[in-house]
Amino acid sequence: MAKNFHTDNKAFMLYKDWEDIFQALDSSEEIGELVMALFAYAKRGETPKLSGGTKIAFLMMRAAIERDGIAWEEMCAQRSECGKKGGRPKKSDESGNTDEKAEQTAASADNAEEKPQGINDTAEKPKAFSQTKRFSEKAKKADKDIDKDKDTDIDIDTDKDKDKDKAIDKEKKKDAGTAESVVRSFGTHKNIMLTSEQYNELESRCRSVGLSLESYISKLSQWLFSKGRHCTDPYRIISGWLDNDSKRKTAAKPKEKQGCDLSWYDDFAMNVDLSKFL
Repeated sequence: MAKNFHTDNKAFMLYKDWEDIFQALDSSEEIGELVMALFAYAKRGETPKLSGGTKIAFLMMRAAIERDGIAWEEMCAQRSECGKKGGRPKKSDESGNTDEKAEQTAASADNAEEKPQGINDTAEKPKAFSQTKRFSEKAKKADKDIDKDKDTDIDIDTDKDKDKDKAIDKEKKKDAGTAESVVRSFGTHKNIMLTSEQYNELESRCRSVGLSLESYISKLSQWLFSKGRHCTDPYRIISGWLDNDSKRKTAAKPKEKQGCDLSWYDDFAMNVDLSKFL
């Protein structure tokens, strides 16, 4: 029967880099709510109703738990399949019969020597020789069977090692993908939640047009703190600002905006109405 990691696995993994996500939450209540949500999903497959930064953190952690659970189910299936193929055939009956026939052969040989020489000696000796030959052939066959079983066990062990290496490589690739998607906190008040991939993309776009990503993040962080609000998608807001500023900068005439004067950008970034983007 196939294993289910929600009900059959007794543990799930907590990663060290999740510490930053827990610290980015606003209160101990949100941290406790997130922890209980992780247990509910890992143990029963339940997805509690969450909001704000807690929901974003849960979605990232849930992906890692599901990835680890699937890997565990595959490992259990591989072990079960190898168990069905493994094991040596029973040889107790064959060994017992061989020993019994050897004793009969030895007794027949002794009887042949005790009998007086005569006409019957010629008939008995071929019979004893034939039995000894059959015993020798069976012994050789038993040795071949043992060697064959050893080769089979070696092949099974080799397959297990290969499957284990594949599982390890698969885990490494998944871990690398997860590291790129880890949520980090930015801004003066650490209330801007972006993944490493989102941050790198925005920074690259800002550099290409000569703008500052930190200015956007600081502006949004200060505004959210002063209003006592939570932003569910800061990437969308900052990306929208960047698109608008890029268009304004591209459309500006050289005579009107010369050199590296970015005062027009500062005016726009500091006076924009943030509530339109939330």
